[in-house]
Amino acid sequence: MFRAASRRASAQAQKLAQAQRQPWTRSIYSNNGRPALRPRCNNINSNLFTIPHTRHLTIGQKIRLKYREASKGVFRKNPVLLPLAIFSVIGGIAVFAYVSYVEVTRVQPQYHKFPQPVTDQLRTAVYYTEIDLNPPKALKAYKEALRIAAEMGMHPFSDEVLGIKLQVAMMLEKSGLVNPAVEVLERTKTEALKWIEEGRKAESAPGDAAKAAQVPVKTNTSSEIAQINADDLQDAEKKLKEMQEFEAKQRDRALKKVVGIEMKLAELYASEYIQDEKKAEDAQVAAVELCLKEMHRRQKLGLPVGGGAAGEGDSEAWLNITEIATALAELADTYTAKDRSELALPLYLRALEMIRVTEGDSPSCKQVVLLNSVASAMAGQAQVPAKPRPQEKQTASREQTIDAARQWAQKAIDVAARIQPPVRNEECDMTCVAATYNLGEIAELQNKPDVAQQRYAEAKSLAQGLGYEEGVSMADEALKRLKN
Repeated sequence: MFRAASRRASAQAQKLAQAQRQPWTRSIYSNNGRPALRPRCNNINSNLFTIPHTRHLTIGQKIRLKYREASKGVFRKNPVLLPLAIFSVIGGIAVFAYVSYVEVTRVQPQYHKFPQPVTDQLRTAVYYTEIDLNPPKALKAYKEALRIAAEMGMHPFSDEVLGIKLQVAMMLEKSGLVNPAVEVLERTKTEALKWIEEGRKAESAPGDAAKAAQVPVKTNTSSEIAQINADDLQDAEKKLKEMQEFEAKQRDRALKKVVGIEMKLAELYASEYIQDEKKAEDAQVAAVELCLKEMHRRQKLGLPVGGGAAGEGDSEAWLNITEIATALAELADTYTAKDRSELALPLYLRALEMIRVTEGDSPSCKQVVLLNSVASAMAGQAQVPAKPRPQEKQTASREQTIDAARQWAQKAIDVAARIQPPVRNEECDMTCVAATYNLGEIAELQNKPDVAQQRYAEAKSLAQGLGYEEGVSMADEALKRLKN
């Protein structure tokens, strides 16, 4: 029974398979060979007869497709290298942008006044000065730059040429060759002063200039030739005047450089490499004498005492009032350090007068420093033994000097109190500490220990608030001295 049922199921399955394996031609043609209206099998998918259209990808789509395929799992496979690579790319871009910014804003402005051949040599020299310090190669490049500048007609005492020579001295100092640097500065100073002096003499002799300006005029009755000669004479006079103005401006600029050279020489002579205090003082004195001499010359000629000659664009040709006052104050500081207050006091007072005239009703910390310096000089002068005089007169003079020093120190504190940020800076605060300490010393000289102790305590408190360790130490020593 079960065998019969299985045979019937097998037969039905074979019939069904044969029906499915019938060719397609039999489904679309009838028995007489004519096509039927519709196929016999209705469940055939019509998509089988559609011809597929090929779609071509663009280059951008191919790149994006490849990028997507490559980026799949890249972070999982490289969790450390991928962020590091991204940061490296960003860092490289930032460094390149910074280098470009420095090149445009700092490097190129330093060379734009030089011809290209000189610029090439200067870049080499600066490389062997700032990047890879090599004095022989740097010096060779600087010499070549000076030679090319001379051949191309650059003014031998212009800011550019003098700047190259000063750069040579700076390179030698940086290399530890201080004595050669001093020799370069001394030679540059001597040559510039000689040229300035000769130019000033020629300038003060108008007759020679007039002879140099004469243009030969042909004697002819023709009015046209006379007019041409007159025009030539006028043009020659105009060019001569322009040249004289240019030379005068160059002399002012060169003299300004000479004052700076003197100050630099004073620094080098006082350094640990040379330690010649006498030459350092002489250089500072020479700088101040040049400043004062030039001020008197300008006052006599009716020119501005500070800055360049009258006219636009000349404000930086000569030292301004603040720079001259700084030179005076630095020399006064040298005298103060050597306990020569009688020489320092006039310089401080002159510098203070200049600063007051310049700043007017808007004082700065420079006034505060100079006021306290005047007080210190007066207090030091009061402690110097005076020459033999009648006792009463000698005591009165000393007391007056001490009281004047007290007033100057108090004035420094009062002026500092009126100065507000951003004009007020750390210099004002430290000067207030020094002025308060000076008031304590002055009270000691006046035999007022209680006042002196109060002032020293105030100075210590101010110094602690500023983190001024030297001021705290000085105040502590003074308080211990009072107790003993």
